[in-house]
Amino acid sequence: MKYDLIITGAHVLDPANGIDQVISIGVKDSKFSEISEFLDPAESERVIDATGKYLSPGWFDMHVHVYSNLAFSDPDTIGVLHGVTTMVDAGGAGVWTYEDYRDYWEGQSKTEVYSFLSDQPVGILLGTREDLGNRAHTNKDVPIEHFQDIVDANREHIRAIKSGVHTYNGFGRVKDAWEICEKVGLPKYLHIGDIRKPPGTRFTREAMDMLSVGDCFTHVYTGNWGNILDDDGKVLLEVRAAIKRGVATDVGYGGLNFSFKAFDTLIEQGIITDVISSDLQGVNITGPCHSLAHVMSIFLNHGFTMNEIIERVTIRPAKLLGLNHKIGSISPGLPARVTAFDIQTGDHIFRDTKGETRRGASMIVPRWCLMDGEFIESDDAPGLEQKNWSFMPRSNTQNNENYLTQQQIEFVRRLASTVDQADWDDGLSVQRFYKQALKDTGILNRDAANAIYDLLLESRFSVPPGWLMSSMERDIVLHQLQNA
Repeated sequence: MKYDLIITGAHVLDPANGIDQVISIGVKDSKFSEISEFLDPAESERVIDATGKYLSPGWFDMHVHVYSNLAFSDPDTIGVLHGVTTMVDAGGAGVWTYEDYRDYWEGQSKTEVYSFLSDQPVGILLGTREDLGNRAHTNKDVPIEHFQDIVDANREHIRAIKSGVHTYNGFGRVKDAWEICEKVGLPKYLHIGDIRKPPGTRFTREAMDMLSVGDCFTHVYTGNWGNILDDDGKVLLEVRAAIKRGVATDVGYGGLNFSFKAFDTLIEQGIITDVISSDLQGVNITGPCHSLAHVMSIFLNHGFTMNEIIERVTIRPAKLLGLNHKIGSISPGLPARVTAFDIQTGDHIFRDTKGETRRGASMIVPRWCLMDGEFIESDDAPGLEQKNWSFMPRSNTQNNENYLTQQQIEFVRRLASTVDQADWDDGLSVQRFYKQALKDTGILNRDAANAIYDLLLESRFSVPPGWLMSSMERDIVLHQLQNA
């Protein structure tokens, strides 16, 4: 057969190729082979009639969280099941934790996941103990050669270095991060705006001056302290200058970083982001963020066209990260990734991260996607299950031996015999004992991590095992390990 699959009847939106019409798409060997107004169904093994649906290149969510306790038990629940075929973990892992992140998820999800490496060696980490010692670790604690080694070994997947304009951390962190970027040859991805902590001196202007073409800043429409507006509500001149230099802009909606008030003010002043992203986390999948489609729908209800929206979740992020040779368009020879969706009309409610709500008449709803030729139906339900998004220590401290293989039990017992010597206020110290037990028993890192997760958590979350243990009470962890 000439084709393995033909998709017919859909209204195709492919801004990269200027397509905005009903057209047919042929797929062969999991790649796009032909796009034409007519393809003969008799020449294909399979035909999908997508009449009445929109079809675009597979959506690309450039800011999500799949590693750390901000993340999810299953990345596909915010990926292909949401119509998103490619996404980026935005800073979940740092140089001390990237290998664990890679070992855990490599080959385990259908969604393709890239990374922005955190400038902080641990990555993103939340703990349950207020005196968690690893909060003090910064990139100053790591030789820059370590960053170089991690990036060189994973350059295909690490696409930028992520840092943050948090006034309570000071400007020094950002300057140090830029030195790392220069050394390893990666662009900068910059978080804008404070999160919850008492504010310090703003340095957004200075940070903007350090950005150059190819760099990007996110949370453009945040209403938080340290955003891109001055005291008179005007866009900072340094922001306009950065955009003129070719610095890219990103939404990063999240649970704390999008304000309708700031959005209105900035749109009126001509600040329209290059990329639309969700910043999906466990804490916002039930609201206000919900999904990339939900964020896209906010733009649709504020007057943006579907072409403008699709461009910002396909070819623009693909070009920004140097991936347009692979994704972002429906072009012959590229992997066959598309997203099929409807636009539902009704009375829909949207909430920003400040609590303001607005109504809209339209909602973008993904129906299915094609991931390298594989048909995957959209399904919100798995993502909304509490075990997928709620990071919870195990309440039942009874023996969990039935959950573990013999090799996992041997690993856990080896770890239990040594880890009590670790400095429990230092996650790196605990992690070193974890890694030594890996070496001593020969177990795969993923299997060892799952043993720790099954003993300590209600459901599996891919967090660095050493830091997970150090974030919990030492006696509880030791009890669980010793009784496995």
